[in-house]
Amino acid sequence: MTTAELADDPVTIEIFSKALQNIAHEMGVVMMRASGSPVIAEAVDFSTFISDAEGDIVCYAGYITLYMGTARQAVKHILKTTPREDIHPGDVFICNDPFTTGNAHQVDVGVVRPIFIGDEIVAWCWSEAHVNDFGGFAPGSMAPMATETYGEALRLPGVKIVSQGKIIDDIWRIIETNIRVPDIVLGDIRCFIAACNRCDDRINALVAEYGLDTYKRYIEVAKDLAAQAVRSRISELPNGVYTAVEYEEHNGHTNDIYPVKCTMTVEDEKLTFDFTESAPQTDGFVNCSAAITLGCVASPLLMTLFPDLPINQGTLRPIEVITKPGTICDVQMPAPVSSGHLETGLRVCRAVTRLLGEVQAKAADPFIRDHVMATWQDSWCAGFFYAPDENGALVPFPDMNGGSGGAGAQPIGDGMDVGGALAQPQNSLPDIEINEFAYPILYLWRRLNQNSGGPGKYRGGTGLDLAWTPWYTTGGQEHTMLSCWQVPPNGAFGGYPGTSSRFTLTNGAGADKALAEGRIPASLAELDAEPQALQGKQFGMIVLPGDVVTLRSGGGGGYGDPLEREPELVAADVRAGILTTHAAEVSYGVVVADGVANEAATAAARDRIRTERRSWAREDGLAVRRGPASERLVELGQWCSPREGVTFAEFADPETGALVRTEVLVAEDA
Repeated sequence: MTTAELADDPVTIEIFSKALQNIAHEMGVVMMRASGSPVIAEAVDFSTFISDAEGDIVCYAGYITLYMGTARQAVKHILKTTPREDIHPGDVFICNDPFTTGNAHQVDVGVVRPIFIGDEIVAWCWSEAHVNDFGGFAPGSMAPMATETYGEALRLPGVKIVSQGKIIDDIWRIIETNIRVPDIVLGDIRCFIAACNRCDDRINALVAEYGLDTYKRYIEVAKDLAAQAVRSRISELPNGVYTAVEYEEHNGHTNDIYPVKCTMTVEDEKLTFDFTESAPQTDGFVNCSAAITLGCVASPLLMTLFPDLPINQGTLRPIEVITKPGTICDVQMPAPVSSGHLETGLRVCRAVTRLLGEVQAKAADPFIRDHVMATWQDSWCAGFFYAPDENGALVPFPDMNGGSGGAGAQPIGDGMDVGGALAQPQNSLPDIEINEFAYPILYLWRRLNQNSGGPGKYRGGTGLDLAWTPWYTTGGQEHTMLSCWQVPPNGAFGGYPGTSSRFTLTNGAGADKALAEGRIPASLAELDAEPQALQGKQFGMIVLPGDVVTLRSGGGGGYGDPLEREPELVAADVRAGILTTHAAEVSYGVVVADGVANEAATAAARDRIRTERRSWAREDGLAVRRGPASERLVELGQWCSPREGVTFAEFADPETGALVRTEVLVAEDA
């Protein structure tokens, strides 16, 4: 890139770049309006992107940022495996293979289209989404019972599904034959193709407006400007080497702990993230590809360090992600992967969030410091119910309410309630009535999960508490999976962890009987049987009419000493049902009666807590208390499934009693 080219008017470059961004977002609008699936139209579980002729990112719509590496790898793989003379205008390729095209899992299906100007490929576009099923042993195609990827789902490694505008019937029939709900899924694939067709039209119009040479030049200038801005932002951070470890839990077969270790190096204008010391890949479905690891590193960077910068290939130039093939962060054949991005991938997000928080807090720039963030819940609580509907057709029900965990707090405000996953910024919760219309279930309640956000000067966002029962069905089977069940997400700078997530199943609950009598159960205590707490992953549970499945998704980590939170904010949370009065007092030292903070009683409670902290044992100049994580969280009114070797440490200033740090610790043999 020459000096003359870089001298292009930055306002014009910005207008051009925004036009590309609008095209990528318009692709998403096409998908939402054309799809018949609540997963796409309601939960917004999809992504779109535009690349240059070589597959490098030109524009990435921020629907789900963790797929940045996946989208690029899909195009690169197609270019590598398909002769150029076999790529024509109107062609569309389909891909869902984690091992070649880098997809998150097989049930995330993408289509890729080359965009021509005359005889020249000038761009590629991608549209991708989670579909209801793509075959394999498990309904919904996420298979906790699989020991190798061959037991998961049909894989398509970037093969042509449309040739010069005409659908290839052979590929269409292969897909139709291998999936449980072909009408829904094939309709979704058509909507992906429609989104890419819209992109082709819009790119051609953009090139006609600017001219081909100018289009190409502006793309390169935009990349260079993004890289320059990213390097400048990184240079504001103190050089150094920082390490964090997060833990993947339960691989579907074994309730074990799998470390995800990240070493971050800040060196002038470059950031390096090294995951080579992470756990070896397992025979369970929690492994993720290197492409997903890249996207999960990029996601916290985009949210905390570069929230105001564009997303293109230039954004990634100063970032290096190092993985080791054969680890859970860089899976190799034939290990299973069908929940890897929601398991190990989101552990990558949490590790990077913690590291960035540590280094950003040391920056001189207040913009960088204000964007420090405690870790999010970052556990997608996946549940799949497979049962006949009122017409007798078997329907997989993927409850997208699972993406409902709380966000991490920041030094300027509370974490977002029901924020979802950090790497899925535009995901949404499905409308209850739409889910009930599409699937054989009825919701009994959906509300905030009380006490789930990590206490702090700014509290972590809360998760969701919901329950459903089979409806207009003879019943079926359920399988559930959690990635944050025994190791909760850390708080930051004195903030406490958020809660873990959990499922319960109440067989014989009698919800159908209560509804027939005109009663709507509003709590587990109103059911006719005791709920059974489920493990981190369970498969094949029988759920019959009247039985109740509940989900309580956990919250995000808090920021800062909870005793510094304004008492009125605590009282407001009690009035809103976000906190119990018990949690308000033991976590925040705020005594609330009739929804109002008692000023004198609060001052006395906070003095007692600070006095207690000063009495803790001394370690390296700080007052420290340690104990089992689950016991301490229960004391605070929170929840975490007990696990031996998972402890919680609190560090306070021995003079003032101010809480300066908290940490969830996991023994190597936990």
